[in-house]
Amino acid sequence: MTTNARVVEDAPERVMIRKEETRPMTTEKREREEDDEAVGTVEAAPVATKRGKGGRQVETAPREMSIELPETLAEWKTGAEEQLKHLWTLQRQRLLDWFETKAGINICIVSCPAEGIRLKLRDMRENGVYGSSMVPYLQIMREIFDTADEYVDDLDEEIDFDDFWDEDEEDEDEDEDEDDDEEEEEEIPIVARARVEEAPQAETREEPEPQARSRGASRSAPSAEERAAMQVKFRQFSLFLGQYFSEKRLEKEDILALLEHAANNNFDDESEVMRFLDFLQGQNKIMIDQDDQSVYII
Repeated sequence: MTTNARVVEDAPERVMIRKEETRPMTTEKREREEDDEAVGTVEAAPVATKRGKGGRQVETAPREMSIELPETLAEWKTGAEEQLKHLWTLQRQRLLDWFETKAGINICIVSCPAEGIRLKLRDMRENGVYGSSMVPYLQIMREIFDTADEYVDDLDEEIDFDDFWDEDEEDEDEDEDEDDDEEEEEEIPIVARARVEEAPQAETREEPEPQARSRGASRSAPSAEERAAMQVKFRQFSLFLGQYFSEKRLEKEDILALLEHAANNNFDDESEVMRFLDFLQGQNKIMIDQDDQSVYII
């Protein structure tokens, strides 16, 4: 009886010991689970993520726009989606690094017609995001692109390409004036001699035939088709510039080298390219350093 009593007395102690040993483990496990959930919340905060097998984050489809985008914004979004798809391909191949990611962001910035979107992309590029890989950058880019329909009223003002042709006209008029002055100086002796010989005879003045409009005068009033074509060419140049910096892995580029490369890509008019660069600088997309004659994407 004594032995049985000892067993009965010891039993509660063993139970209590078990409870004391298991309670800390339960609390520790709960804290680990809460920490994991907190980390997961931080990583997923920028955008809603999708995970594939093994918990890997994968590309998500773009959100359907609530309204039809203007032509310039729609064209930019198409190119930006292609750029993001390219970055995801590099990520799946484990080839995506910071420079490739930054280059992709720069391409989207320099060709974007909405200042609000450019500011978001630039802020992401400069301040970074939470995470140990490039995936969070791609997720935030997805989120930014999905809000493109919110910026239809925040687009850059259309460039006045009339000024573009007016400058051409001024240059051509100056050249023509110089040519005319030279021709007049050369013809003065001949004209004077002709007047002396024909003085006794009655002169019949003929009305001068109307001259064809000069090339400069024609370009001073561009047609709607010419304006549209120039706008398309300007957008193409913006995209070319971003891709050029990406392919060459450049932070800045010498203007002369840029002009040479542009000429090899159907932008062979140097004065036209320089005006395109001026337009981009006016839109706060690039910076031209006059001291070292270089171009930066900002």
